[in-house]
Amino acid sequence: MSLEDEISIEYRKLQQSEENLQSEISKIQKSSVKFSNWAWGFVFVGLIITLIGLIVIVFFPTKTKSLTDYGSFAGGAVSSLWSLAGLFFIYVAFLGQRQQLLIQQLEIKFSQLELKSTRLELEGQKNQMIEQNITLKQQRFENTFFQLLGIHTSIVSSMDLRSIQQPSSVVAEGRDCFKNFYKRLRGKILASSEATIENTIEGYNQFYNDNQNNVGHFFRNLYHIMKFIDNSEVDRKTYSNFVRAQLSSHELILLFYNCISPHGNEKFKPLIEKYALLKNMNQNLVFNREHIEQYNPSAYGN
Repeated sequence: MSLEDEISIEYRKLQQSEENLQSEISKIQKSSVKFSNWAWGFVFVGLIITLIGLIVIVFFPTKTKSLTDYGSFAGGAVSSLWSLAGLFFIYVAFLGQRQQLLIQQLEIKFSQLELKSTRLELEGQKNQMIEQNITLKQQRFENTFFQLLGIHTSIVSSMDLRSIQQPSSVVAEGRDCFKNFYKRLRGKILASSEATIENTIEGYNQFYNDNQNNVGHFFRNLYHIMKFIDNSEVDRKTYSNFVRAQLSSHELILLFYNCISPHGNEKFKPLIEKYALLKNMNQNLVFNREHIEQYNPSAYGN
């Protein structure tokens, strides 16, 4: 049960308890008034009897015997009346204490409810701070993520391949460079008799060494983007899918062979399998269908 539900139940109980206590307090007040009136009545009757005795003494001083008899009667009657009045006053005082205790009991219950309300308010503020903290973390992550993605786009855009015969002549620019990279890699691998995994890795190492200035920077930045996603407390699948959507078919096939080779096998390949980065890869571009088995099926989204 949540604190809010608990407060709601306690508030309903308190309302019922308040009605009962107010009814009891009202009864006590009525009893106090009634017994106070009786007590004062007895006091006044005693005063009247005493006053009559004084009048008799003043105006009829010769009637000593009658005065003695009257004094005995008056003393006994007044003493009894005032004793009874005293008992009534004591009982009224007891009722007053009882009333005060009931009022204090009601105040304590209100204080307990107020304390729980304060706890609920503090809990709400705590939850709000947690939500704000999560939002700030999300914003910081997205700022860094899109900066890294912007760097990745800049790396791809800044690529250009020039003719070996004419260095001033640009053969390809930007993302089109990866088509040429793929042709170069295919030439290295298929130059041998068979595209076995050993020959493929050897051919890729030669390709990587020849084109390290371009592809090395590309793969390192892409690895750091995926590592950043993997180390963050976000919806990793959403952001990894976003990265995958930025990669062309020829970028994916180069990534495929890069992570079979020692250049990415140890660190990058597990991230590819974890986040299915090769899901959109055109498998017809693979030089040997057996190469596909080098990855866990999760790399292809299976």
